[in-house]
Amino acid sequence: MRERGVPLRVAGGLCALLLVGTALFDVRQSAASGTGEQEKLLLIAPAAPGGGWDTLAREMQNGLREEDIRFNVEVRNAEGAGGTIGLAQVVNREGQHTVMSMTGLGMVGAVETTGSPYTMDDITPIAQLASEYQVVVVPADSPYESLDDLAEDWASQEGTLPVAGGSMGGVDQIFAGRVARSMDLTPAEINYLPYSGGGEVLTSLLSGTAAVGFSSLSDFADQVGDGGPLRALAVSSPERLEGLGAPTMLEEGYDVEMSNWRGVIAPPGLTDAEVEALEEQVRELVESPSWADTLERNRWTDTYQGREEFTAFLEEEVVATQETIEELGL
Repeated sequence: MRERGVPLRVAGGLCALLLVGTALFDVRQSAASGTGEQEKLLLIAPAAPGGGWDTLAREMQNGLREEDIRFNVEVRNAEGAGGTIGLAQVVNREGQHTVMSMTGLGMVGAVETTGSPYTMDDITPIAQLASEYQVVVVPADSPYESLDDLAEDWASQEGTLPVAGGSMGGVDQIFAGRVARSMDLTPAEINYLPYSGGGEVLTSLLSGTAAVGFSSLSDFADQVGDGGPLRALAVSSPERLEGLGAPTMLEEGYDVEMSNWRGVIAPPGLTDAEVEALEEQVRELVESPSWADTLERNRWTDTYQGREEFTAFLEEEVVATQETIEELGL
C-alpha cells in the first residue's frame, strides 16, 4: 500500500503544479495582452474626499466590481487647484493604460484660471458619464418671482446686487456669467460672492447677505419647493426636470443651456486598442442596472457620450468656457 501511495501522491503533486503553472501563465498572458483584465485600474479623483468627482470615482469603483467588469480598482484623491493637480498626474502617466481620471466643467474652467501648465489637449478623452444641471434660486420670500423680475432689478444695480455661488472661476461663477450675459449685463461687473460649498451659499441667501444663488441643483434640491426656504426661478436643462416645477432658462427666453457634466479621461500616448478597451469598460458600466441605480441615488442625469462624441463636446466646452472666463475678467 505504501509503495502504491507514493506514486499517487507524486502524481497528484505534479497535477497541482501543472494547474498552478497554467493559471500563472494565463494571468501573465492576460497582462501581456494589454487588456488589463488582471491589472489594477487606478481612478484619480481630482478633488478632496466627499466631493462630486470623488463620489463619481467611488461609484465607478463599486459599479465595476458589482458588474464583474474590473475587480482590482483603486481610487486615489489628488485635490487642489480646481482639479488641475489631478490633470497633471494624468498627463505625467503617459502611456499607462490602466489609469483614468474624473473630469468635468470645473477642470476646464480651472485650466483657464490657475495657470495650469497642462490643458485638455494633453489628455485622452474617454467618455462623458453624467450631468447635474444648474439652478437659479432665491429665498422663498424674495420679491423675484421670475427671471424677468431678476433681470430688471439686476440691470438697475449691476455692480452691487450680491449673488452667491461656489469658488471663483468654478462652475457656478461660469453659470452666473452666462446668465448675466443672456440678460445683456456685463459678466465682469457681477458682485459675485464665492463660497466653498452649497451649504455656505444657502446660509448667505437665508441671512440676506446674497439676493440670488447659482449652483448645481443637487446643492439645493432639498430646500426648493414644498414649503422649503428657497424658490427656484429657472434651471439650465434643455427640458423641465421632473419634480422641480421650475421652468428652463430657454423657456423664459434666456439662451442658457449648461450642465455641470462629469466624465473620464486617460493619459496621453495610448494605443487605439488600449483606448477602445477603456471606452468599452465604461460603456459596459453605464449600461448596467447598478449604474442606473447610481444615477437615481445621486440625482444625476444620464448624458453618456462615447469617446468620439465626447471629444467633440469637450472641444466646444473649452472654447465656450474660455469666452466666459474672459468676459468675467478672470
